[in-house]
Amino acid sequence: MSPSPRKLRLLVPLALFALPLLSLDRTGPLTAEGVSAELKQAVEDKGYHVVLDDGWSADFWFARSLATSANGAAGALYPVLANGQFVGAVTFFKGTSDYRGQAIPAGTYTLRYQYIPQDANHMGVSPNPDFLLAIPVAADTSPAENLPFKRLTSLSAKTTATGHPAVFAMAPAGAAVSIAKNDEGMTVFTVEVNTATSGKSQKLGIVLKGQASQ
Repeated sequence: MSPSPRKLRLLVPLALFALPLLSLDRTGPLTAEGVSAELKQAVEDKGYHVVLDDGWSADFWFARSLATSANGAAGALYPVLANGQFVGAVTFFKGTSDYRGQAIPAGTYTLRYQYIPQDANHMGVSPNPDFLLAIPVAADTSPAENLPFKRLTSLSAKTTATGHPAVFAMAPAGAAVSIAKNDEGMTVFTVEVNTATSGKSQKLGIVLKGQASQ
């Protein structure tokens, strides 16, 4: 009997430090309070409900048609993505923390891509320069618009209620629709997203657990 399309149970290879009690289910449409009509239309009809072994959980919805570009930053892990670009949305059911250890309240947020170069100001922040910045959905109603850096970081700082944006590191993608720990001990969610180019998709790796060394 084939598995239910609404539920995907993960079998994580032992070589990737198998994680107990993981589940990755499909969930319904994005209907959270404060979500604009444009945002609802911009994401797929079904999302992903992720539960980790410690009870951490979140729902993710990704762009219905991910825009790609051939003009990405040199050295980027995902050069097909543009700075400020809308990638998806996430609901955290309980308070969590971002890659820098900043507190993130429960709620629903958009996720936008930003390349952050590893210069003297950011050296050691992440092994990769690609990040997703979280913005409260009420403050980000136009997913078709790529946000300039200052506006993006300013809106994302509303998530942390500090002067710093809420950042979620990206990592090399693994097998499509999977969760595994990588060599740095980070828990990475890999998803495959349809792109605006007909018949093509893009795998993305998002760090769910693991923080930057301070």
